[in-house]
Amino acid sequence: MHARAVAFTSPDPGSDLVRLSTEQDVDLVILNGRRPLIGEGVPRGDVGTVLEKAPCDVAVLVEREGIPTIDADHPVFVPFGGAEHDWAALELAAWIASVREAPLKLLGASRDGGGNGRAGGERDASRLIGNASLVVQQLAGIAAEPVLVEPGPQLISAASRAGLLVIGLSERWRQEGLGPVRSEIAKTAPAPTLFVRRGERPGTLAPKEDMTRFRWSSAGAPLAR
Repeated sequence: MHARAVAFTSPDPGSDLVRLSTEQDVDLVILNGRRPLIGEGVPRGDVGTVLEKAPCDVAVLVEREGIPTIDADHPVFVPFGGAEHDWAALELAAWIASVREAPLKLLGASRDGGGNGRAGGERDASRLIGNASLVVQQLAGIAAEPVLVEPGPQLISAASRAGLLVIGLSERWRQEGLGPVRSEIAKTAPAPTLFVRRGERPGTLAPKEDMTRFRWSSAGAPLAR
């Protein structure tokens, strides 16, 4: 992963970041977004401008106090349901875990919303996560460990040892912002959290074929792609 730095004054940082990301063919812009994201509704200000208009992937960081620890004892966690922004989050998380030599853990829904777990033929996200793990191994040379959890805020407990959470935005972020579950994670998760939005350019990670998606942020039924 290669990074470039630039420093300048600007009366409109959001618009200037959009301009730079367009002119310089940038792959990823990372912003500090605790205050814009913790608030209710759709992010506004500079963060909202970059999320709405930047052609590249965008990651918005919600920090925690102290220096984050990402190592063998503090894995990178990615809630994963197979949606477009989830794949962007997984791609970024894989590179971070690889560089930091930290485990990569994929959090998936343990049931499809029927309330019965695996009983009676109910499905979980294990197959989806297995496919994603194979793609990650090919891209970054690291294995992703599956962790099945109840859909919803329960994943905060599952990620209690996380050094970093990397979470794809909802496909409805333009209408509802983070939504209730992601907002709760932003407020209460013990680890710093990156919220990721896929850009216009195709990412390195993507499903090779249509597959069922599983909502990890609610107890709803799986979404057919």
